[in-house]
Amino acid sequence: MKGLRTAGVLWLVAAAFAVAITLSFRTDPVEWVVTMAVGVVVAILGLWLVARSSALAVSASNVVSVVWTVLYAVLTLQQFGDLAAWTTDVVLIAIGAAAGVVAYRATARAKL
Repeated sequence: MKGLRTAGVLWLVAAAFAVAITLSFRTDPVEWVVTMAVGVVVAILGLWLVARSSALAVSASNVVSVVWTVLYAVLTLQQFGDLAAWTTDVVLIAIGAAAGVVAYRATARAKL
């Protein structure tokens, strides 16, 4: 399905962006470990959706999308005083949410 591949690519973009931002700017050890771990999970999910999408992959995408949004919303609130960090986290929320919505919509369309 084209939509699931698009979602996979969005997850890969989100992972690359998140890992790059973490390596470049995050200094808090807990934030660093959590964002790197989530970035790796999201990269694996993206590859899964691109290479061999399934109902389980879509369900995982839905769950990861919620976790991703909550994680980066918390980081946004913690870094609200720093405009660059805040903006970066909001962009990451948008990419992750878009990936989740695209995967969900592609599956919903396939069921019709």
